[in-house]
Amino acid sequence: MLRRAAGKEAGVFRRLTDFGRYVIGDTYSAANEGLTGRVVNDIAAERGRKPFECLVEICAADDMRTVLWPMPTDNDPDSWALRQETWRHEDIMLGGSDAGAHLDRMCGAPYTTRFIGDCLRGRKLVTLEQAVKMLQDDRRGSSACGQRGRLEVGWHADLVLFDPDGSTPARPPWCTTCRVTVAPRLEGDRHNGRLGQRG
Repeated sequence: MLRRAAGKEAGVFRRLTDFGRYVIGDTYSAANEGLTGRVVNDIAAERGRKPFECLVEICAADDMRTVLWPMPTDNDPDSWALRQETWRHEDIMLGGSDAGAHLDRMCGAPYTTRFIGDCLRGRKLVTLEQAVKMLQDDRRGSSACGQRGRLEVGWHADLVLFDPDGSTPARPPWCTTCRVTVAPRLEGDRHNGRLGQRG
């Protein structure tokens, strides 16, 4: 099975067979406590296992509910320099999220908070102010984002307040409060039961 998965017939999906380069996302069993955010290669080395065997053990302990994130293959400095150059182009808009598409299985696609976290403590390819503008104001011109992205009278005042120091390298900067239009909806990590309103 592993040989065929890594074979030519697998096409672009061959990159998904580098099991040691998966990052563990959400876990559900006590046996996997503390593994979130860790790379399978590191866990396998600690356990004296091959990466695939280690990954199977982790998933089996969670009754196959573990969320896994494959690491990108283009994670080298030259690739990031090319991204940085591309982001400067006026026709480029950050996006590509499928957040909300898999609510029966996971709550993922955290590219926005990961991008901000990387700007604060990682590669720092753009400033925090530039990152927020790229994620909010630059997207305002699309039809789906009308009257959003800025604090303007009569617009949807969607605010996300985050603590830039309240995170670890494996986690994005968690939202401490989220305001959708007027009414607070998240306080800490709990929904307060209120719905948003148009300001």
